[in-house]
Amino acid sequence: MQNIKKSALLKKKKMQKINLRWKNGTGITNYVKRLNDFLGFIYLIELENGEYYVGRKQFWAKRGNGWVENDWRDYYSSSKTIQRTPDKIIGKTILAIFKSKSAIRFAEAYGIINSGAYLDSDKGLNWSFEGSRGTIKMDPEDDEQFNRLVSWCGRWKRKQDKEKIKE
Repeated sequence: MQNIKKSALLKKKKMQKINLRWKNGTGITNYVKRLNDFLGFIYLIELENGEYYVGRKQFWAKRGNGWVENDWRDYYSSSKTIQRTPDKIIGKTILAIFKSKSAIRFAEAYGIINSGAYLDSDKGLNWSFEGSRGTIKMDPEDDEQFNRLVSWCGRWKRKQDKEKIKE
């Protein structure tokens, strides 16, 4: 009997972890009351072992001729790793919310690349986004060219920022 109670308690704790509430990292304090103003969001899921996943989710799903609120409140990722071990989730954060699908897609790609979830990190769990799937295959020359592009992007951004300051 004691083992049954212990098992039920562990199961309850596991479900509480899975159903963690979303932390609001958007800077918009009343976004839930304004849900009709937005289409979806970019999120961060963090696991106990330091692994993380950056993704996107829509608040709304098209059904028939209209839109209905989807399962975003209980959602915990499309990542297969996270789906296999949802009890390891220690945090769910909505990082940003957007009004259009194109903004959501762009922001997700930006978040994945710039967080290191796809390329730079052994803790990032992202394996695909917007057409890129799996491990990127680069030989040394590809790697050199990619690094040149990264350097150029940094220089270009600094140049643009300086021009904005002059205006």
